[in-house]
Amino acid sequence: MNSELLTIIIPVYNGERFLRPCLDAVLGQSYRNWELLLIDDGSTDGSGTICDEYAADPRVTVIHQENAGHAATRNRGVAMAKGEYISFVDCDDWFEPDMYTTMISTLKATQADIVVCGYFEEYVGRQKTVGNDGSQQVCSGDEALKLVLQGTVGSYLWSMLFRRSVVREPMPSLKAYEDHATIFKWFAHARQVVLLHRAFYHYRQVEGSALHAYDPMKNNHFFLAIKERYHYVDDHRLLPGWEHENRRLYLRGCIKLTKDVARQPQYDDRSRALIDDVRSELATFLPLSRRDVGGLKYFLRLRLLLFNVPLYVRLLRLSSFFSWGKRHKSLS
Repeated sequence: MNSELLTIIIPVYNGERFLRPCLDAVLGQSYRNWELLLIDDGSTDGSGTICDEYAADPRVTVIHQENAGHAATRNRGVAMAKGEYISFVDCDDWFEPDMYTTMISTLKATQADIVVCGYFEEYVGRQKTVGNDGSQQVCSGDEALKLVLQGTVGSYLWSMLFRRSVVREPMPSLKAYEDHATIFKWFAHARQVVLLHRAFYHYRQVEGSALHAYDPMKNNHFFLAIKERYHYVDDHRLLPGWEHENRRLYLRGCIKLTKDVARQPQYDDRSRALIDDVRSELATFLPLSRRDVGGLKYFLRLRLLLFNVPLYVRLLRLSSFFSWGKRHKSLS
């Protein structure tokens, strides 16, 4: 197998606790022809020093910059990349030694542009495996794009290997959902995509991380991400004949977002403002039928949301309270 260069991009921000195992996983890969772009995004702990230690390997390039966020950091990495293939890694995760050898050989054997692997969700004291039955599915670019938009294939950068040629659009400056607003565009450039149901990547679930900590700005950025998805697919006519399904997915996503926001314990003025923004967006699609949103439950929520926001929120919060009570009683 010809050994084309692989570019591995790792943004680092205050990751000293788990950074060494992550970087050791890179150095331990059986695929040897790689460059590592290690971008210290203004860390205030010892991460920068650890990065500099690993720069002793000539394949490792360390960049120190003022804090710019994950999206800008990844965009910088892509602009610097020299590889035929590109991979993104989170600095608190690790992966199996044969991950890149297997993913690159699979990509080459199928002449695909993207390969998606399975992964392990690593919790304290337990592990959950996702996509590890050993099977393999080769999809056309359009088929794979539909799976991403439907959520069947998760928008997780770290589970994917890309040919450099499809990584075109830059990531927007969103908090936690920049991949959600971008990966589907890269899939739109792919001729073929391989879903490799073998778990290689260990995705560490860290309490208090950017993904799991409560942050009302994340809800707003998720709304911007799904909005970008819908309008980009519609404006660029990426999936002819799939327009109704694209709209249905967007409308359901908006309605579900308002439900989740209404039920959050920290419901506040920012939460109300976001629900109002989503409500205004939904109103631009009127009139809407039950078929348009794909079910009676979503349709009734939509009607109530458009009719009376305070009542909509009160009912959802009340139902959430009783649901929590039933779960708590069953466990006691």
